Amino acid sequence: MRINPALLTCCALLAASAPLAAAPGKAIRLRIATQAPDGTVWMEAMNDIKREVQKRTKGRVKFEFYPNGSQGDEKAVIERMEAQIMDGGLFTGIGLGEVLPKIRILELPFTYSNTAELETVKAALEDEFKQGFEDKGFVMLGWAEVGWAYIFSKNEARNLEELRKRKIWRWQGDPLAERTFQSFELNGVPLALTGVLTSLETGMIDSVYNSPYGLVGLQWHRDLRYMSRMNVGHGTGALLVRREAWEKIPTKMREGIAKLARERLDQLLDEVRQKNEETIEELKGNGMKIIPIPEEEMPRYLELGKKTADDMVGSLYTQELLDKVRGILTEARAKSSE
Repeated sequence: MRINPALLTCCALLAASAPLAAAPGKAIRLRIATQAPDGTVWMEAMNDIKREVQKRTKGRVKFEFYPNGSQGDEKAVIERMEAQIMDGGLFTGIGLGEVLPKIRILELPFTYSNTAELETVKAALEDEFKQGFEDKGFVMLGWAEVGWAYIFSKNEARNLEELRKRKIWRWQGDPLAERTFQSFELNGVPLALTGVLTSLETGMIDSVYNSPYGLVGLQWHRDLRYMSRMNVGHGTGALLVRREAWEKIPTKMREGIAKLARERLDQLLDEVRQKNEETIEELKGNGMKIIPIPEEEMPRYLELGKKTADDMVGSLYTQELLDKVRGILTEARAKSSE
């Protein structure tokens, strides 16, 4: 039997702490939905949290997770949270943006050169984002992510001109994706997440964007033969719960749950990044061809990425926040080149 090393690490961290005091009365249940497929590292982390919360609170608090988009898309989950039908969600940036639009600044195309830059901006803005969610009635328990997104296609596209000939899935209702497709003059086909697989099979679309591990988790990879090695942006995520439901948990118990959730979610970030790189190698081994980055076109991509960022001012975030992010990146790049 193979033992999950992430689970061992999580249990070791928790074993060092005394059990949380039990609350009187019946169990408090937090119902949490996600698009994450069962059997993925996202759900392994959620199930670890579920087991440890139940154990440490002696059954007084129970997390109930609903994977595979069973409670609807992310907008529907937000609506169900507001209606108190659901208590939380493990969201991608799409769902987070429904609550706090400015968090989408973490997903701007061709803005972040690497994970270190992204983490620097996240660390600088985390308190602001958490307060923003708090003001909307939600508590953020930690970051999650889909990872760096690439374009996968049935047909080869080596440059922007060829990419414009592809029928690329665009996440329906995503204002950032819509603006990006307009800026790059791409042929986007708006579809809900649940409609992508069928549309690939029928030929309605021939290309998608996703992280490698997300692509395989959703089973989109089966008819795709090409992957661009150029990342087009980063897919963030986080675990949110309704503040009203969260505050039903006694304060001391709440503090312990928040700590263990954050520790496990931080582990999940590393696991997702490792899985994405491993999946690229697996896809290559199964015959997928990797298209090299079109270095000669990168100045154009960066220019269009900047235009997209500028165009979203006023609808997703303020000019002040965009300037702040650009300032953080300029400073970080200066330090890294010293």
